[in-house]
Amino acid sequence: MTNLFVAPTTHKPVYCSVNFLVSQACTIMAQSPSVEEYGMTNDMLAAHVRDHFAQFTLLESGLRHPNSFMQDCAYHQLTPETRKQLIHLYYSLDESFLREFVGKRLSNKSRRELSDIAERCELQLRSCKRQFDNLSCVARRTEDLPGPLTDNIKNCFLLPEWLAECYAAVIFITSNRFETSKKCLSYLTFENLAYCAGQLMTHWSTSGKDPKGEPVVSIDLDLQFFHDLKECKPLIEKKEYLDKHKLLVIRSLSEIQAKIVLANLESNFKPISKAVINLACGLSHAREMRNFFLDIIEKLIEPMRALNWPSKEVKMFFDAYHNTVKALPPGRSSTFLTIWTRFIIPFSNCVIHLYHN
Repeated sequence: MTNLFVAPTTHKPVYCSVNFLVSQACTIMAQSPSVEEYGMTNDMLAAHVRDHFAQFTLLESGLRHPNSFMQDCAYHQLTPETRKQLIHLYYSLDESFLREFVGKRLSNKSRRELSDIAERCELQLRSCKRQFDNLSCVARRTEDLPGPLTDNIKNCFLLPEWLAECYAAVIFITSNRFETSKKCLSYLTFENLAYCAGQLMTHWSTSGKDPKGEPVVSIDLDLQFFHDLKECKPLIEKKEYLDKHKLLVIRSLSEIQAKIVLANLESNFKPISKAVINLACGLSHAREMRNFFLDIIEKLIEPMRALNWPSKEVKMFFDAYHNTVKALPPGRSSTFLTIWTRFIIPFSNCVIHLYHN
């Protein structure tokens, strides 16, 4: 992600973010047709860039408060569109930094480790510090606000949806201390983790209503829901439920011709179902919750890959596994079905997404 903003016409100021050294910004700017057009020498270009670095520094205090920055008459010489572009630039995030950092705490100790992260990601240290400080700022200003975290970030910092989702994912994963750094997780991209974070925030976080009756969504995980998931235990503890569930899933997959999964499902349904339900029942324990991604990889994705299940048929399997529970005795309870649906939809979405990648 190149964090350099250049105004669309040459008479407007050119703002280079503090992610670059002056020399680096000069190298990038030298590629602009306007440099040759106006006959700018290297010294002239360097002076031009240094001048706008200084201007950017003056703007930085305003950028820390985007709503004020958009409205303050002190910045009236900048068009609203330019101000919006500057906000997006200032709060931009680099995916390699996010993947390296996600899961770490937003603490002074983590900030002291940024030089190592910058080296591994081949980024400027100043870029990593800006991103870290912005993550800390966004987390701090939104932590007590009611409503969905992504919406709060969009409103407070005037960011586009996709960028607000990135901030929300980092804050959610960091706050709940998910393990993301183990070697077997290294193939996962930040986008993979952010997708799963969005699923869990939507379905597994606490919810309620404020005094005005407005919905409140927290980034805190719903511990009561995790406790309720123990109701799923009979699905693997009672042989008649386990056998009937297997029969129903096989029948469902036969109808849609999931041939590769069907070839070895008879002998593998029990261990796979046990892995799913044991993961569900373990979520009430902090350690198991922190190891959510690790357990999905080791206990489900790797065994399914060993069976050569294609990703398309993995989705077919989970669709059948989800829907056929309704035909089992526990599925006659609307309370159980609510718990089951709340668990299996985001869970299977995460498995399918990570399996595909």
